[in-house]
Amino acid sequence: MDELLDIFQNIKNDFCSLTNYKVRGESLEIITPFTTLNNKFVSVFVKKIKDKYVISDAGWTDLNYYDINISEDSDDIIERVFAYYQKSFDVSTTTDKAGTIHYFKFCSSPIEIPSNVYDLANFIVGAVNALGIRYKDEKEEKERETFRKDANNFLKAHYNENVKLRKALDDLQNIRFNALISKSSDIYLVSYVTGSSSYYFTNDLRKTIVNFEISERSKYKDYIREKVSIINDKADGYHPEKLSSMMDLLQEKVTRDPIKWSEKERILEII
Repeated sequence: MDELLDIFQNIKNDFCSLTNYKVRGESLEIITPFTTLNNKFVSVFVKKIKDKYVISDAGWTDLNYYDINISEDSDDIIERVFAYYQKSFDVSTTTDKAGTIHYFKFCSSPIEIPSNVYDLANFIVGAVNALGIRYKDEKEEKERETFRKDANNFLKAHYNENVKLRKALDDLQNIRFNALISKSSDIYLVSYVTGSSSYYFTNDLRKTIVNFEISERSKYKDYIREKVSIINDKADGYHPEKLSSMMDLLQEKVTRDPIKWSEKERILEII
């Protein structure tokens, strides 16, 4: 405990007098004065492991602890931004057993901790704020965000702690599904399809098809019980007559007929 408090005092002296802390088991949470665009204070965590000091975000960035509305269609842009900030601040990553990505730096001397806290906090601010920037038109963002929340709430209401939102299979970290539901040893992959125009809707279909196809390469493929697509048939971009060829292709990649949102109770019969 004394060593943790000494570390905090050094950080406060070298970093900023507005810095605060919480002791969390063997780790020290450093609550920095840095804030995200939605006014959440950024925290980093310091823990001594053998002869090294590890400064990490404890997975909070990946878990969206900072409660940013993420634009899923901007994944390619966000990945480039994250890569830029990681390189700029020399930040490393590791993945825990639950598949959560942890961003971290490490050092050998307590004297180096304040500068590493500063770098990691700056990385988190830049990365988290990048998640919140609107890269798409407002109509599309509103359509997507509304449907995502409705579908997420439906799944959480029925599957509780068994559902993980916006998660990847841990051996395919670049491919995220809207939901991953676990029951015993069975895995259910769920992808949402929506769009405010035919263009966006078709793009979402393509992304879903590709993600389900890539999931076949996972080492967990024998545990994947169902691949379920939820189609927002209330979306402005939903025009079945224009989507027939893409829907046929999706049909080949899923284990069940795509489920229309207006018939969402069918999900409960499958999962």
